[in-house]
Amino acid sequence: MRKADIETVKSFISRVDDKYRASYGVNVESHPRQCVIVGTTNAETGFLRDITGNRRFWPVRVSGSSRKKPWQLTKEDVAQIWAETLVLYQKGEKLYLEGQDAEIAVAEQADALETDEREGLVREYLDTLLPEKWAEMSLFERRSYLSDSDFGVSRKDGTVQRMYACNMEIWCECFGRDGSSMKPADSYAIAAIMRKIEGWEKAERTTYPLYGRQRGYKRKLS
Repeated sequence: MRKADIETVKSFISRVDDKYRASYGVNVESHPRQCVIVGTTNAETGFLRDITGNRRFWPVRVSGSSRKKPWQLTKEDVAQIWAETLVLYQKGEKLYLEGQDAEIAVAEQADALETDEREGLVREYLDTLLPEKWAEMSLFERRSYLSDSDFGVSRKDGTVQRMYACNMEIWCECFGRDGSSMKPADSYAIAAIMRKIEGWEKAERTTYPLYGRQRGYKRKLS
């Protein structure tokens, strides 16, 4: 889905009151929502695209190997499910996740993000040790270093762990692209990759050598 479509879906599933004119009705009426929205997908390489968190989506993986298929449920089975649900509701079951459940949900949401084949490149880029004078190196020198060419400093000379990175930096150095060619969609895709990489988090806007002030990411301190 495009970003605009994602926003439409988020708005729809967050609504608690639906306004529409029922069949054969005369006027538009308010109908408080009395259901939950469930969707299915066969996508095996991720299906969520919203890098802001996807907190409205709770991915649940099913194997398809359950003892009963949906059409095999009897009226008694359905009644039992509703009865157990009612008991949980009466006991004050919350409609949101917290604690360990919330942590598991966040991990599942991250795992359900669409896969970008460049993720492995970015991981290697972030884990590559840098020379002490990295900030003083030109873009050409940085690219040569990362490609481990015979020109200039060799990767073997790297001793410094990278602590910060930004989208423009990854675009130019890791992907070898020209900065002026990066579109908003490219920046969004890189942000989606970074969200899936453990050990990194968003950072405040800061100045990056060669790229000026940028919003970026910082390595989490263990």
